[in-house]
Amino acid sequence: MAIAVALAKLASLGTSPISSIPNVVSLMTPLTIGQVTILFMIVLILLEAAFLRHESSPWAWLQLIPSVIFGVLIDAFTHWLSWLPLQHYGAQLLATLLSIVILAWGVFFEVNSKTIVMAGEGIAGAVAVATHREFPRAKVWCDGAMVVVAIILALFGLHVLVGVREGTILSALITGRLVSAYTRWWPQLVTWIQA
Repeated sequence: MAIAVALAKLASLGTSPISSIPNVVSLMTPLTIGQVTILFMIVLILLEAAFLRHESSPWAWLQLIPSVIFGVLIDAFTHWLSWLPLQHYGAQLLATLLSIVILAWGVFFEVNSKTIVMAGEGIAGAVAVATHREFPRAKVWCDGAMVVVAIILALFGLHVLVGVREGTILSALITGRLVSAYTRWWPQLVTWIQA
Protein backbone atom coordinates (compact mmCIF):
# COMPACT_ATOMS: atom_id res chain seq x y z
CA MET A 1 0.00 0.00 0.00
CA ALA A 2 2.93 2.33 0.65
CA ILE A 3 3.97 2.19 -3.00
CA ALA A 4 0.41 3.19 -3.95
CA VAL A 5 0.55 6.27 -1.71
CA ALA A 6 3.99 7.20 -3.06
CA LEU A 7 2.82 6.82 -6.65
CA ALA A 8 -0.27 8.94 -6.01
CA LYS A 9 1.84 11.58 -4.23
CA LEU A 10 4.25 11.79 -7.17
CA ALA A 11 1.40 11.92 -9.70
CA SER A 12 0.11 15.06 -7.92
CA LEU A 13 -3.55 14.36 -8.69
CA GLY A 14 -4.47 13.65 -5.06
CA THR A 15 -3.99 10.65 -2.82
CA SER A 16 -6.50 8.25 -1.30
CA PRO A 17 -8.82 9.76 1.34
CA ILE A 18 -6.83 8.22 4.22
CA SER A 19 -3.61 9.80 2.92
CA SER A 20 -5.15 13.16 2.02
CA ILE A 21 -4.45 14.79 5.39
CA PRO A 22 -0.81 13.62 5.55
CA ASN A 23 -0.37 14.69 1.92
CA VAL A 24 -1.65 18.23 2.57
CA VAL A 25 0.26 18.60 5.85
CA SER A 26 3.46 17.48 4.10
CA LEU A 27 2.95 20.34 1.65
CA MET A 28 2.54 22.80 4.56
CA THR A 29 5.48 21.68 6.69
CA PRO A 30 9.06 20.46 6.28
CA LEU A 31 7.89 16.95 7.22
CA THR A 32 7.63 14.23 4.58
CA ILE A 33 4.37 12.48 3.79
CA GLY A 34 5.70 9.36 5.51
CA GLN A 35 6.58 11.24 8.69
CA VAL A 36 3.19 12.94 8.75
CA THR A 37 1.50 9.58 8.11
CA ILE A 38 3.12 8.12 11.24
CA LEU A 39 1.99 11.11 13.33
CA PHE A 40 -1.48 10.95 11.78
CA MET A 41 -1.79 7.24 12.63
CA ILE A 42 -1.00 8.07 16.27
CA VAL A 43 -3.79 10.67 16.22
CA LEU A 44 -6.18 8.09 14.73
CA ILE A 45 -5.30 5.56 17.44
CA LEU A 46 -6.02 8.22 20.09
CA LEU A 47 -9.34 8.99 18.37
CA GLU A 48 -10.17 5.27 18.41
CA ALA A 49 -9.65 5.25 22.18
CA ALA A 50 -11.87 8.33 22.52
CA PHE A 51 -14.66 6.75 20.47
CA LEU A 52 -14.46 3.40 22.26
CA ARG A 53 -13.81 4.83 25.76
CA HIS A 54 -14.02 1.94 28.23
CA GLU A 55 -14.16 -0.61 25.39
CA SER A 56 -10.77 0.57 24.13
CA SER A 57 -7.95 -1.94 24.36
CA PRO A 58 -4.25 -1.31 24.86
CA TRP A 59 -3.81 -3.80 22.01
CA ALA A 60 -4.94 -1.02 19.67
CA TRP A 61 -1.45 0.45 20.05
CA LEU A 62 -0.15 -2.53 18.09
CA GLN A 63 -1.47 -0.64 15.05
CA LEU A 64 1.52 1.64 15.51
CA ILE A 65 3.89 -1.10 14.32
CA PRO A 66 2.53 -1.38 10.76
CA SER A 67 1.90 2.39 10.77
CA VAL A 68 5.57 3.19 11.35
CA ILE A 69 6.64 0.67 8.71
CA PHE A 70 4.02 2.12 6.36
CA GLY A 71 5.27 5.69 6.85
CA VAL A 72 8.91 4.72 6.34
CA LEU A 73 8.03 2.76 3.19
CA ILE A 74 5.99 5.64 1.78
CA ASP A 75 9.05 7.88 1.99
CA ALA A 76 11.33 5.17 0.59
CA PHE A 77 9.05 4.51 -2.39
CA THR A 78 8.55 8.24 -2.98
CA HIS A 79 12.33 8.60 -3.22
CA TRP A 80 12.83 5.46 -5.35
CA LEU A 81 10.06 6.37 -7.80
CA SER A 82 10.98 10.05 -8.13
CA TRP A 83 12.61 9.34 -11.51
CA LEU A 84 9.23 8.59 -13.12
CA PRO A 85 8.35 11.08 -15.87
CA LEU A 86 5.04 12.39 -14.51
CA GLN A 87 5.00 15.90 -15.97
CA HIS A 88 2.07 15.30 -18.35
CA TYR A 89 -1.52 14.79 -17.28
CA GLY A 90 -1.88 11.46 -19.10
CA ALA A 91 1.10 9.99 -17.23
CA GLN A 92 -0.18 11.44 -13.95
CA LEU A 93 -3.62 9.93 -14.49
CA LEU A 94 -2.14 6.55 -15.42
CA ALA A 95 0.07 6.60 -12.30
CA THR A 96 -2.95 7.56 -10.18
CA LEU A 97 -5.04 4.70 -11.58
CA LEU A 98 -2.17 2.26 -11.04
CA SER A 99 -1.85 3.50 -7.45
CA ILE A 100 -5.56 2.79 -6.90
CA VAL A 101 -5.22 -0.77 -8.25
CA ILE A 102 -2.21 -1.38 -5.99
CA LEU A 103 -3.94 0.21 -2.99
CA ALA A 104 -6.98 -2.03 -3.51
CA TRP A 105 -4.68 -5.09 -3.49
CA GLY A 106 -3.19 -3.91 -0.21
CA VAL A 107 -6.60 -3.33 1.35
CA PHE A 108 -7.76 -6.73 0.02
CA PHE A 109 -4.87 -8.47 1.79
CA GLU A 110 -5.19 -6.36 4.95
CA VAL A 111 -8.91 -6.94 5.38
CA ASN A 112 -8.78 -10.65 4.58
CA SER A 113 -5.71 -11.43 6.69
CA LYS A 114 -7.65 -10.90 9.93
CA THR A 115 -4.52 -9.52 11.59
CA ILE A 116 -3.65 -6.06 12.87
CA VAL A 117 -5.36 -3.43 10.75
CA MET A 118 -3.92 -0.01 10.05
CA ALA A 119 -5.27 2.90 12.07
CA GLY A 120 -7.33 4.14 9.10
CA GLU A 121 -9.47 1.02 9.26
CA GLY A 122 -9.21 0.97 13.06
CA ILE A 123 -10.83 4.39 13.40
CA ALA A 124 -13.62 3.34 11.04
CA GLY A 125 -14.17 0.23 13.18
CA ALA A 126 -14.27 2.36 16.33
CA VAL A 127 -16.77 4.77 14.76
CA ALA A 128 -18.89 1.79 13.66
CA VAL A 129 -18.96 0.40 17.21
CA ALA A 130 -19.58 3.78 18.87
CA THR A 131 -22.36 4.82 16.49
CA HIS A 132 -23.85 1.34 16.01
CA ARG A 133 -23.33 1.53 12.24
CA GLU A 134 -22.06 -1.05 9.80
CA PHE A 135 -18.33 -0.87 9.08
CA PRO A 136 -18.69 0.06 5.36
CA ARG A 137 -20.88 3.06 6.27
CA ALA A 138 -18.49 4.15 8.99
CA LYS A 139 -15.55 3.78 6.59
CA VAL A 140 -17.24 6.01 3.99
CA TRP A 141 -18.02 8.59 6.67
CA CYS A 142 -14.43 8.53 7.99
CA ASP A 143 -12.97 8.81 4.49
CA GLY A 144 -15.27 11.72 3.70
CA ALA A 145 -14.38 13.47 6.95
CA MET A 146 -10.66 13.07 6.21
CA VAL A 147 -11.07 14.62 2.76
CA VAL A 148 -13.03 17.55 4.20
CA VAL A 149 -10.35 18.13 6.86
CA ALA A 150 -7.63 17.95 4.18
CA ILE A 151 -9.48 20.53 2.06
CA ILE A 152 -9.90 22.85 5.06
CA LEU A 153 -6.21 22.48 5.97
CA ALA A 154 -5.16 23.27 2.40
CA LEU A 155 -7.43 26.28 2.06
CA PHE A 156 -6.56 27.79 5.44
CA GLY A 157 -2.91 26.74 5.58
CA LEU A 158 -1.87 27.27 1.97
CA HIS A 159 -4.75 29.46 0.71
CA VAL A 160 -5.14 27.16 -2.29
CA LEU A 161 -6.65 23.73 -2.80
CA VAL A 162 -3.74 21.31 -3.17
CA GLY A 163 -3.27 17.66 -2.31
CA VAL A 164 -6.93 16.78 -2.86
CA ARG A 165 -7.92 16.42 -6.49
CA GLU A 166 -9.53 14.05 -8.94
CA GLY A 167 -7.22 11.25 -7.81
CA THR A 168 -8.73 11.47 -4.33
CA ILE A 169 -12.24 11.20 -5.76
CA LEU A 170 -11.27 8.32 -8.06
CA SER A 171 -9.65 6.50 -5.16
CA ALA A 172 -12.75 6.95 -3.00
CA LEU A 173 -15.01 5.69 -5.80
CA ILE A 174 -12.89 2.82 -7.13
CA THR A 175 -10.85 1.28 -4.30
CA GLY A 176 -13.73 -0.38 -2.43
CA ARG A 177 -15.24 -1.68 -5.65
CA LEU A 178 -11.90 -3.20 -6.65
CA VAL A 179 -11.54 -4.88 -3.25
CA SER A 180 -15.02 -6.39 -3.69
CA ALA A 181 -14.15 -7.49 -7.22
CA TYR A 182 -10.89 -9.11 -6.10
CA THR A 183 -12.85 -10.97 -3.41
CA ARG A 184 -15.36 -12.27 -5.99
CA TRP A 185 -12.74 -13.11 -8.62
CA TRP A 186 -10.33 -14.95 -6.33
CA PRO A 187 -12.23 -16.75 -3.53
CA GLN A 188 -9.44 -19.34 -3.32
CA LEU A 189 -6.96 -16.56 -2.57
CA VAL A 190 -9.25 -15.25 0.19
CA THR A 191 -9.39 -18.75 1.69
CA TRP A 192 -5.60 -19.06 1.49
CA ILE A 193 -5.04 -15.64 3.11
CA GLN A 194 -7.44 -16.42 5.94
CA ALA A 195 -5.93 -19.86 6.63
